[in-house]
Amino acid sequence: MTTNTSEQPPCEQSGRDMTLESWTNPRDGSVLRLIPADEFIMGSTQEQIEAASRMDVWGHPALLLHERPQFRALVPNYYLGVYAVTNEQFAAFLSETRPTADKLVRLAPTLERIIAPPAPAEPFRVAPDFERHPAIHISWFGAEAYCRWAGLRLPTEVEWEKGARGTDGRLFPWGNEWREDALRWCGGDRREGETTAPVDAYPEGRSPYGIFQMAGNVEEWCADWFQWDAYRRYATGDLRPPFTGKDRVVRGGTCLRWQRHHFRCAHRRGNATAIVNILYTGIRCACDAPPPGFKEEAFDA
Repeated sequence: MTTNTSEQPPCEQSGRDMTLESWTNPRDGSVLRLIPADEFIMGSTQEQIEAASRMDVWGHPALLLHERPQFRALVPNYYLGVYAVTNEQFAAFLSETRPTADKLVRLAPTLERIIAPPAPAEPFRVAPDFERHPAIHISWFGAEAYCRWAGLRLPTEVEWEKGARGTDGRLFPWGNEWREDALRWCGGDRREGETTAPVDAYPEGRSPYGIFQMAGNVEEWCADWFQWDAYRRYATGDLRPPFTGKDRVVRGGTCLRWQRHHFRCAHRRGNATAIVNILYTGIRCACDAPPPGFKEEAFDA
């Protein structure tokens, strides 16, 4: 499988044996966990689509047909961020890169929780108590630029789905049954006026690989162009991401979404790359191998 598009160069290769279970990126502090090479079940059956459409009012199976067919895909080793990128990390990126006003709008049209510096020499700051919350309202360009700055990359859609559901074809990151207490969404324990939760909240909702919040809190950009029928080609064994498209793939569902079937591991949609409908859209990084200078992270899934 080709896991990097021509627009998305691989993170720096170290030449090391990829046997570490997790490591900390020295550039931005992200903890990344090994998703080992193996086959996994991707997509949905027609029966699963019909069942998903019955989970919510106004669910309709015709809107989910792009999840078909269900198939097995063999994916090589890669690493995936244990947590979404935080406000603190994104503020550090902005402080170092110093984008112009026009470029800042392209990267993150709305800085709701990151405060622009009052003077050129000062850093971007995070609103109190939101340091460990995920960066939000990030465009695809902002997500891609952050990953490049960190020496990492965005995951492909195939990598994202495997990291969310493991190898057993489960419906949700935590299993096959809906749990309103396993994620940040419109229901559950979210109080009126609250939106996101810290990136390490809801440990009971972790994926089989110990990845936090692959459902809920923020939607996450993938590297890929969105194509409605991409899974048909993937099912033939050609796992190369689409080379063209209008929108980019976003996965995972947000803290304000109420449709339960949108939090399934197979749920997919495309979104415009900037400005339009990017509220509560964030970043999760990926990498092929640890770069030089990493440190091994003790991490218990």
